[in-house]
Amino acid sequence: MPETIVYNRERHGLPYSKGLMAQSLSASGLSPERSYQLAQIVERRLDERTGFDIAVDQLHELVEEVLLEQVGENAVRRFHEWQRLDRLDRPLIVMLAGSTGVGKSTLATMLAARLGITRVIATDVIRQVLRAFFSREFMPSVHYSAFEAGKAVDLVVAPDDDRDLVGFARQAESIATGVEAIVERACLERTPMVLEGIHLVPGALRDELHDRCVAIEAVLTVGDEELHRSHFAMRGGHRPAERYLDRFEQIRKLQDYLVGRAREEGVAVIENDSIDRALPRLMDLVLDSVSRVSSSETR
Repeated sequence: MPETIVYNRERHGLPYSKGLMAQSLSASGLSPERSYQLAQIVERRLDERTGFDIAVDQLHELVEEVLLEQVGENAVRRFHEWQRLDRLDRPLIVMLAGSTGVGKSTLATMLAARLGITRVIATDVIRQVLRAFFSREFMPSVHYSAFEAGKAVDLVVAPDDDRDLVGFARQAESIATGVEAIVERACLERTPMVLEGIHLVPGALRDELHDRCVAIEAVLTVGDEELHRSHFAMRGGHRPAERYLDRFEQIRKLQDYLVGRAREEGVAVIENDSIDRALPRLMDLVLDSVSRVSSSETR
């Protein structure tokens, strides 16, 4: 059977793709498995039509019919909200913060896949670049892990200051310049992106950059200490758990600091007690934010 061609207003067309449709449905909050099932149903409905082409708007109407029948009104609303993001002139930038070992990298990768975003950048990469360009003597804080940055505080601190937090704050401030440069480039290119890292302190991104993108911030946490410890035991590769567990007090301290800053700045705090629960929460946060922004800009 000939493929159905989906064409735009300029009559440029491409064959209908179950994979691309499943990606769009997944971006609206459905699981990848369910999204693919629905994309197959859409394909069957297209095969039942007369003619072998369809306009993009008509395809979206068909998808909404399938969603309403198979899932319900909320799924239709989510799909419609996600489509509105394409009409915005600003790129989506998701900034996922959290202390060491709370699952930032895993969730950032999964979220990006759901949203169809191909660019995922960790702030640890920025720190590594700074290490290569600046000596330990010139910029000592970036030559330590975030939870060990207190070792770089070689000046006498005030009695009420916390050496670990002072060292981390200096490291985060140094890395913030690189973060802003990356966001600036994404704004210029209108490229969506997911940033993840402990250094994404809530409220640190300049207002000018916030205005040029759809910036969505969240802080991941693991409230249960034993569950948090177990995250390190499950890590593979060349990162022994003992190194993290020996500095577990500092890691938890940085988590408390980031959560406190999130509360002050009105940034969402998401408990990662289970990836299967945390990912839908993140998806809801993104879709709700997109809906608010698109509504305000299309009035």
